[in-house]
Amino acid sequence: MQQSNSVRHTIENGGVVYGARASTFSPTVVEVFGSLGIDFVWLDFEHMGPSPYDSTVFEDLTRAAEAGGTELFVRLPSGDPPLVRKVLDAGVRNLLIPRVDSVAEVRAAVEATRFVYDGHPGERGKASGRSSGWGTATDYVATEDEEVCLGVMIEKTTAVEELDEILSVPDLGFVFIGPSDLSVQMGHPTDKHHPDVTDQVAAIRERALAADVPLGGIANDPEAIAEAESQGYQILRMGGDLDSITETLGERLAAVR
Repeated sequence: MQQSNSVRHTIENGGVVYGARASTFSPTVVEVFGSLGIDFVWLDFEHMGPSPYDSTVFEDLTRAAEAGGTELFVRLPSGDPPLVRKVLDAGVRNLLIPRVDSVAEVRAAVEATRFVYDGHPGERGKASGRSSGWGTATDYVATEDEEVCLGVMIEKTTAVEELDEILSVPDLGFVFIGPSDLSVQMGHPTDKHHPDVTDQVAAIRERALAADVPLGGIANDPEAIAEAESQGYQILRMGGDLDSITETLGERLAAVR
């Protein structure tokens, strides 16, 4: 098992990482994405896929990521500490917690990723799963605390109300803005471009940058990606497997029929 996390090291050093969603949850797709040079593969266990409580799900996925030279970026259904620990023990390094409401919720999730947290014992438990090389890894405890990265989605107005406190949580790896769900929460369902929503997104971005917390978002074409980078985004998801199949094969089929 690889004991490093290129995503965390890149964003902590001011760099940008580019990712793609694998809606098929296919190890083959994960490996192919890695061979293309994609930095992380987004796996959405909040809305689809198998149960993330089944740690065997991650064995082939983490192996494929290592073979392709990429990282998994796993969105969980919640920041439930037992779930956080189980997925980390399976070998995942990057976690994204959606729909957070409060600083207390965020702190509990981050604390579950650490053996030592904020100068005190953390809530991570020592395991013999894939993250520890099935119990053979050296300096496992120290390495995990240095490599694991957990971030949260800011997509609820309750989280916005506690944003400054959330941004100050020790060892929070990043925040990821979710404008679609935020538009629902703000009373403008699916209208991500409503002025109220775009203003709120800009305010979240400015506060994250001021707190020196890496920022993530979605941008699906080169121009939008360049614009997001100029605005300080460091984690960018730029499409995925099903999107690419639909667009590429759809255009080809339309051209020949």
